[in-house]
Amino acid sequence: MNAYEVLKEHHVVLKGLGRKVSEAPLNSQERHELFDEMLLELDIHFRIEDDLYYPALAAASELIAIAHAEHRQVVDQLGVLLRTPQSAPAYQQEWNTFKTVLEAHADEEERDMIPAPAPVQITDAELEELGNKMAARIAQLRGSSLHKLRTRGKAALLKAI
Repeated sequence: MNAYEVLKEHHVVLKGLGRKVSEAPLNSQERHELFDEMLLELDIHFRIEDDLYYPALAAASELIAIAHAEHRQVVDQLGVLLRTPQSAPAYQQEWNTFKTVLEAHADEEERDMIPAPAPVQITDAELEELGNKMAARIAQLRGSSLHKLRTRGKAALLKAI
């Protein structure tokens, strides 16, 4: 599977989790569990992009800078969401804003960086190798207890500040 397919597939995972969270009853155990799963997948997604995909597209430095800014925007909105109790009147609006920001990032990334923009020279073989590395990293992080703990810690920190 090439890198583009891995990213698009993971965008589908994130959007699907967003839909499931939206459909689950507010403040329910199901919603909390789905949201926790979404946080894990979001962290995985940012890590494969930051550690593997973006470095491979380094020649597109302006687009990479924009993508990093979008990551910060998603994390900032996530912090607002985490600090808003699900029982609060503003929660649904904060959830919708977070989901919109996240989906917009995924859509813009697919529009602007898949396929890689013109200054980037990457062969089909390199895309395949990169995709395999990304898929392996996703599998490794999904199975990692340390990654789960790290993600919970990051969420707690975002909630506290």
